[in-house]
Amino acid sequence: MTVFAFNMVNRRRREHPNKAAVLALGTGVMAFLGAGVWGFLHTLAPVNYYTHGSQITAAHGHMAFYGAYVMVVLTIISYAMPILRGRAANSNKSQVLEMWSFWLMTIAMVFITLFLTAAGILQVWLQRVSDTPMSFMMAQDQVSLFYWMREWAGVMFFVGLLVYVISFFVKGETQPSKA
Repeated sequence: MTVFAFNMVNRRRREHPNKAAVLALGTGVMAFLGAGVWGFLHTLAPVNYYTHGSQITAAHGHMAFYGAYVMVVLTIISYAMPILRGRAANSNKSQVLEMWSFWLMTIAMVFITLFLTAAGILQVWLQRVSDTPMSFMMAQDQVSLFYWMREWAGVMFFVGLLVYVISFFVKGETQPSKA
């Protein structure tokens, strides 16, 4: 699916005025990583025996939901909002802000996923594999550093979301719709 999406965008015959909406390619990539890679790896029976219900499950859930649903909705909004306002695309300034928000949110989600994965690996080791397994709360104390790093990535994601919302209020030259 991801390779197909990139192939279709590379084969297009016309330039689309809405560059921000073309970032929809990120949907295929993030859904592939979250649902495909993280989902497949942690649902293999010998792995899932240890990882089920750990932070690895949360890592998979965050990236899969962001890639498969959130990015689709953001792309539809980026594509439809200018058309609903009677123009082919938002202003260049607005699109630049939308693209910045895309990268801020996507990079933040990658880091959230990586921090949760690291917390999950340590949690599985401390709670389920170790010769002297810890209780859930003792293990959570040991992985708290990853939660703080995840918090900062979450703040970065929120900044990206704010930039996305602000982009719809930026004025500038726009192309009228041809409809």
